[in-house]
Amino acid sequence: MRKNGKSEGHAGSEGHVGPPLLILVLLVVLTPAPAIAQTEPHPLDTFLTDILNFTKPTGIRGTVQYIDFDGPVLWLNWHQRSGDPSFEMGWHPVPGEAMLAVHPHDLDSIVDLRTLRKGTAVELIIQLDSDGKRRILSFRRMSEPRDVPL
Repeated sequence: MRKNGKSEGHAGSEGHVGPPLLILVLLVVLTPAPAIAQTEPHPLDTFLTDILNFTKPTGIRGTVQYIDFDGPVLWLNWHQRSGDPSFEMGWHPVPGEAMLAVHPHDLDSIVDLRTLRKGTAVELIIQLDSDGKRRILSFRRMSEPRDVPL
């Protein structure tokens, strides 16, 4: 042993990294990370995204559940949906017991909604507005003939 307390076999080895350790560190740092696989969206997520897309005028059919005139909001038991531009065909069932809230287009249309009763079957054309609310563009009772144009 030397006077400074260091053994002779290790003199000058502080801070020195051996070549094998340096190579190992470089390999770990420079090796590309494995790519994370892009997962496909779950089919249910895709279905829900599609069925709840009201960016274009969309036909819906259902029965009146409740009308909140203070909101004003019309709550429907939602049965069918159509994205067909003429709304003559392309009606698809909405699974389960879905409910949908829709808002009148303007204050004048609230007067027409007052005549609807719980359980009335209706067909509506709705679309999202700039605030993200589903607005009623037109509606009719299913017991009445369709007006042309809508």
